[in-house]
Amino acid sequence: MEKFSLASIKSYFDENKTIFKNNWLLGGIMYVLLVIVAGILFLFDYELLAVGVSSISTSITYLLYGQSTYLIFISLLEILSSILLFFIISIAAFFVRSTIQFAIQDTLKNELAKVTFSRVFTKFKQLNKNQILRLFLYLSLFIFLWLLPLIVIHVFTSKLTIITYILQFLTFVVLLWKGITYSQSLFLYRENQASFLGQSQRFALKASKRFIRDLKFKYLLLLIGLVIPLAIWIGIWSTVTYFGFYIWEPIMIYGGPIVGTIGCCFYLPFMQFTFAHFYEKNVTPDLLEKSFRECFKDVNKLTGVAYKNI
Repeated sequence: MEKFSLASIKSYFDENKTIFKNNWLLGGIMYVLLVIVAGILFLFDYELLAVGVSSISTSITYLLYGQSTYLIFISLLEILSSILLFFIISIAAFFVRSTIQFAIQDTLKNELAKVTFSRVFTKFKQLNKNQILRLFLYLSLFIFLWLLPLIVIHVFTSKLTIITYILQFLTFVVLLWKGITYSQSLFLYRENQASFLGQSQRFALKASKRFIRDLKFKYLLLLIGLVIPLAIWIGIWSTVTYFGFYIWEPIMIYGGPIVGTIGCCFYLPFMQFTFAHFYEKNVTPDLLEKSFRECFKDVNKLTGVAYKNI
């Protein structure tokens, strides 16, 4: 495999400059629309949760004074509905993000392919949402389980400032480490999608762990190169927003977050192009076979045919 350095990030862009230029604009617009829709829904979800929490506090107060009230059940329903809505919005956003990623990957596989609204919409309809959902749930579960010990320790040591800082650092390290480990799961799932019929989606995470094992340092440098411009952009507009509050200038208070968010939306397609290029550059038949080796269960055992004569 080719040697990798931070300069390789620029080469990723240079090699696919034409493809990127022809597709990044629509990709960015799609992310802007996604952020607007998801933002409105999350805001509604937050209001629903706030109303539920406020109502249940009032209902409990009435209950303590001996007044029977059915409002407590309505409040609980509002809270549970807000939690459910949060997961639905998150899953829907993951579906859209996966669809855009697949459309971007196609442009690297076929120069005639374009990232368009119609193509993304078609791919969204064709998306095996059951498999993608299970992949999302496994990914969330595994990361949560890795963070669970840190969460438990924080509960018992929350008053110790130095321990809190250490736990925050360890949380960042775990998120980075597992993020890199599972970074190729979506690409590998798509590469071997037919084999996942009736199989566990956790095999995509297992395959990603094997795939990235000798490429972690390369991927880490890639992330650093991608995050630096993003961090600078966010830092600039966060500073604008901060001084907007300091001098109470509405155009800075509202304009800073809006411009910063829109810029991030148009940067996301570039990141996805780079991630897809990284995968396409490093995937080989041997590495693919090694990543999925002994992952999938025998079809005869899954269907019960292997036990027919027992």
